Amino acid sequence: MDYRKEILFDGDFYDVTDFISKHPGGTVIEYYTEKGEDSTLVIQQLHKRSKEKVKAMMSALKRRPASDSEIGLNTAVLQRNRSLTEDFTKLHLELEREGYFEPSYMQAFVRCMEIFFLFGIGYFAFKSENATFSFIGMVLIGLAHTRCGYLTHELGHYSHTGNCKIDRILHSIFYGVGAGLSATRWRRTHNRHHAMPQRLNHDVDLDTMPILAFNAKVAKNSKDGKGFMVQNQAFLFLTDTLLVGMLWKIFQDPKFVLKRKVYLDMGFMIGHFHFLYLYGFWHLLFIIWFTLFFMLGNFSLNHTYLPVTTEPTHFVEYAFLYTADVEHAPWCDWVMGYLNYQIEHHLFPTIPNFRLPYIKHRVKALAEKHNLPYIQHSYLEAWRKMFTNLYQVSTELKQR
Repeated sequence: MDYRKEILFDGDFYDVTDFISKHPGGTVIEYYTEKGEDSTLVIQQLHKRSKEKVKAMMSALKRRPASDSEIGLNTAVLQRNRSLTEDFTKLHLELEREGYFEPSYMQAFVRCMEIFFLFGIGYFAFKSENATFSFIGMVLIGLAHTRCGYLTHELGHYSHTGNCKIDRILHSIFYGVGAGLSATRWRRTHNRHHAMPQRLNHDVDLDTMPILAFNAKVAKNSKDGKGFMVQNQAFLFLTDTLLVGMLWKIFQDPKFVLKRKVYLDMGFMIGHFHFLYLYGFWHLLFIIWFTLFFMLGNFSLNHTYLPVTTEPTHFVEYAFLYTADVEHAPWCDWVMGYLNYQIEHHLFPTIPNFRLPYIKHRVKALAEKHNLPYIQHSYLEAWRKMFTNLYQVSTELKQR
């Protein structure tokens, strides 16, 4: 029997059986061939900068109208989803008309200059014979790499210059040289996270075993999670961030670019190791640890302590139910690279991040209209929740 795979998009089923292996973003499209899934909004938002290309690709696929009975959801859920889609689309069009998706070239320039400035004064201080100044220099260099990390996140979403080709090249340069990692792999894995955050067996950000477990449900059997690393993860988080980062840097990303022959990424990743010459091994290791702890720690404040799901969920509900904002304050905007507006970012991933504070009230109004939570914590409370969750997950897995 010839089993065809279809995705639901804008009221029609599209046959993607032969397209899955050709999809530029990888096999994430296969998630939407499952019963009850609707790819409409995720395609609209993740591919906003390349919508004409997407339109051309989809026009080449076989399609057929989708009846309510085929979608796989009960009538009440279907009606609720359509109401959510209607109001979200209305908000999206309003923001589009008002120019919120437009890039700011001045902002893009300032972001890049900030990185070079921090690196420049940091390296100058690092080369000082005074130990205190040298240490301060390493911290400033670490901050430069952190700001570079936030910039690459924006480049990966094509919201920096708004030109996909330019952002893609800049992503390879900054992520390759600055972090020693593959921009192509980042886009593939990060888009899986955006497609279905906190969805078991779908969100790659949950695949952290055997080093970390952010939810007990990631353990596949009674033995999982009983190892030393997970059982002590709340206390080892300081070092776990370095371990995870080095695993990416030394094994996973090199393996990815070699297997897929991503030579552009490969070249810039090799360039990253010139820092070994500039700083020396132990100094570089400290800078890498500082950068990873700062970044991965802040990235962990938006999702990790929230529940997980295995059920088909509306794109808008993913953002409100499985994502949390962190303190809305200028200092926190800088510290977290505007990713403290994570709900807004998940709803509109291609809006330049510096504009997210200006849409928070309208996003909150959307949540209130549909009786959805708008989760927000102070910066310190988010850290407390993250560490408390790590400890509680370890305890739960130990008692199994």
